[in-house]
Amino acid sequence: MRIQSSLVRSSVLCGLSVSAYLLGTRPAAAELTLVDKDGWTFYTNGRINAFFSQAIGDDFPPPTPNPNVNGAGNAPGHDVVGNGQPFTAGYVTTNQANANNKYIEQRVRSGFLATVTGFGIKRKVSETTTANGYVALWGTAQTFARDRTQDMGRSTSKGFDVRAGWLQLEGPWGSVRAGRQDGVFGGISTEIDYLYGHNYGLGLPCVDDYYASCGHIGTGALGPGFAAGFVYTTPSFSGFKLQAALFDPVRLLGAWLKVNYPRPEGTLSFEQRVSPTVMFKLVAEGMYQPMGNVGSDQTTQVWGVSGGGRLEAGPIRFGASVFRGTGLGAYVAIQNASSSFDPKTNELRSFTGLYAQSAFVFGPAQISFGVGRVTADQLEADKVNTGISNLKSQTGISLAFYYHINDYLVLGVDYFRFQSDWWGAPNARFTDDTGSTTELLPGYLAGEKQVLNFINAGATFHW
Repeated sequence: MRIQSSLVRSSVLCGLSVSAYLLGTRPAAAELTLVDKDGWTFYTNGRINAFFSQAIGDDFPPPTPNPNVNGAGNAPGHDVVGNGQPFTAGYVTTNQANANNKYIEQRVRSGFLATVTGFGIKRKVSETTTANGYVALWGTAQTFARDRTQDMGRSTSKGFDVRAGWLQLEGPWGSVRAGRQDGVFGGISTEIDYLYGHNYGLGLPCVDDYYASCGHIGTGALGPGFAAGFVYTTPSFSGFKLQAALFDPVRLLGAWLKVNYPRPEGTLSFEQRVSPTVMFKLVAEGMYQPMGNVGSDQTTQVWGVSGGGRLEAGPIRFGASVFRGTGLGAYVAIQNASSSFDPKTNELRSFTGLYAQSAFVFGPAQISFGVGRVTADQLEADKVNTGISNLKSQTGISLAFYYHINDYLVLGVDYFRFQSDWWGAPNARFTDDTGSTTELLPGYLAGEKQVLNFINAGATFHW
């Protein structure tokens, strides 16, 4: 059973908002006070950006032809995972291919952090404790599916989405945050991409329809997603800090729908500033989501572990991360996509992500270079299912240049090479001319491949 693209889109759009993760949930990093009266502080933060994006390369690949034809001239066929399913595998376009399945497009897009407007209000509730409430609104610039009629009036494709809405109590004992907020697992790789890679760029545009860009998410970096939850963060103990969280449970649509228990996530970090120009940070993360089948005792577990670190020394910036887990997906933890599990047996696939990002900062200028890859393991069922070619890996290589005109306006140009590879369908043939019986043969058909190059240029205005 194939997951419908609308389900995939709606599920992942709720999870991939990096803008709210990095901007909306950390207002203290950059906030503009609007009112400060009678003990109340009302503030705002946000950004608006737009990029011209040129894409050249391959459209989504067709299935590799099977050469084992029978007497009637027929051979077993198969599908390529991700076809027509955004955020599943490869880059799905809006029917822009030519006769040779090549793709060229020009779009005006939002950047890695899209249009974000956040508002918060805080007040001390005691001498040592402060209450803080925050809401972040998120939106995009590009036209949905290249269709002007869906971009008018009350269309939800261009309405603001409340990506964050939480209440936080903070004091010398740490902080407790309750409400809709970013996840913990996947935070370090996204943080690295934001700080050193695509804060003021675009990177991988995620999908052709619309949406803010992914940067390196989907090519080794993992998005943390969003959910309602409670997160406790300890104060720093000589550089050590612990986060413990319980989030609203998440289902895998089309496979595992019974989720009776909340999802624990946690992170342990250690950060030290050795000198005014040298600092480093190390992070370990984990998450666990039990699942089951409705009306059955059958159960499974989505789990993941990740780690990474950042180093800053003078003009040099470097970050690297790795994640491993089962049922995670390529883009965001617990991704509703047919690449995450076998559609017949519901067995979860395992994923591994590797990502490294460097940056060199010289006054107002920054040069960035990154590389990452996510790989999906084969299940035993994949090795005998002749009707499908599953995702093998997605690889990204990025290069960017940013220039700060001042402390609120940044110009940027970046390049991103995106490549998807599939395992290829198991080799097979029909045993007779009727095509009623299929015989498995040694080996696999050649794995499908897609390569795209994106060149993006634009500006970011932030406050």
